Amino acid sequence: MNIVILGCGKVGCELAATLTGDGNDVAVIDKSREALDKVSEDLDILTVLGDGADIDVLKEAGIESAEVFIAVSPYDEVNLLSCLIAKEVSGVETIARVRNPLYYRESGFFLSNLGISMIINPEQQAASAIYKLLRYPALSRVDRMAGGNVLIFTLHCRGEYGFAGHTLAEVRRDTKARVLACAVYRKGAVFIPDGSFVIEKDDEVTFVTPVEDMEIFSKEHNMHNNPTMDIMISGGGRVTWYLTERLINAGRHVRIIELKEDKCEVLSERFPEAEIICGDGTDRRFLTKQGIKNADAFVAATGIDEENIVIANYVKNSAGIKVITKVNRTDLRDVIEALDIDSAVFPKVITSDVIAQYVRAKASGVGKNLEAFYRYMGNSVEIVEFKAVESDPGLGVTLMDLKLKKNLILACIIRDGRPIIPSGRDAVKEGDSVIVVTSHKGITSMGDILES
Repeated sequence: MNIVILGCGKVGCELAATLTGDGNDVAVIDKSREALDKVSEDLDILTVLGDGADIDVLKEAGIESAEVFIAVSPYDEVNLLSCLIAKEVSGVETIARVRNPLYYRESGFFLSNLGISMIINPEQQAASAIYKLLRYPALSRVDRMAGGNVLIFTLHCRGEYGFAGHTLAEVRRDTKARVLACAVYRKGAVFIPDGSFVIEKDDEVTFVTPVEDMEIFSKEHNMHNNPTMDIMISGGGRVTWYLTERLINAGRHVRIIELKEDKCEVLSERFPEAEIICGDGTDRRFLTKQGIKNADAFVAATGIDEENIVIANYVKNSAGIKVITKVNRTDLRDVIEALDIDSAVFPKVITSDVIAQYVRAKASGVGKNLEAFYRYMGNSVEIVEFKAVESDPGLGVTLMDLKLKKNLILACIIRDGRPIIPSGRDAVKEGDSVIVVTSHKGITSMGDILES
């Protein structure tokens, strides 16, 4: 596919890398020659210097032959306007990143009246990811697939869980929950394991389970996985705004620490149910004074990554509660892994994944068949959900007889809304949804998971 991206920031670069890796032809527009030169050093893409709302610039980037236009510049107005122009010029599918809550609330208008295909808000996406982690505090990451009926989750294998020294087959055999381990991260290495793989203490293991079995699995392995009820948040920005809305609606107690008095006033007016504290949420003594040790969870969501990481590490070591930090810079992953932080949420990566899912679905030529897509373990592992159609190869063949690609696990089959953690005797049928975990890139259908 031919794809034009407006904006060469972190999201634009992440998207360009992902989409070129999928075999697409990508052009990137930006006003900064330095940014364009940097992204073109590593990627075989067309770069165009100029304004994305300029018709001539769009044409130079190939908008007339493009199938998808993605606007992720720093400016909402430019993103919306450039999508409108691109749509008029070529009828291309358009995706706009919109961060302003006022504009985002009008997403329905933009989608129905301006012909924009997708509106995405990174802060809202990040808040949703944090909310899920606060619902399952023992986990370092959790996502929902199959319409919310299946959980994909990652946990740090602590000694009390009883996994260490056991094979994955033994873990599955000895639990009443329907669960399958499908990826392991160990000391910088990623494994797509089989049943003979032995878990070691401190491994990061990703599992698949029907959502109703999560409680069974947690209780059997001594995980403290009840929803957090008292949450302290440092920083009063957009992520905090969206997160607080969801937490209050769920009946949680929220304490927000914000340094700027004017922001505190706005937060107090908008969230009278929350406790708004004016002060420095990155100050250790101040957090102690505010009773951080009495909270169930702490979210570091200021606008400065380094401060979020440092204070999150301090809270984890001093208070021993669930800690989540928001981080914009993906190059800080290694730093976070070396520290004692439960979970890190990267809004830009989440945004890139959502857009990539849309583009892959369109590129597959079957539109609705690709239903969900996530990247795990530093983008080394992809977890994909797609629908099996009549023309797919391998339908009706038991999994033990299917020649699946190496480094790939068919982790779950969803049939008539019912999740099945499959054995070798199960088979995929037409109309099933299939969840696959793999180190291969660009999986969108049954044909992609079989050896040729």
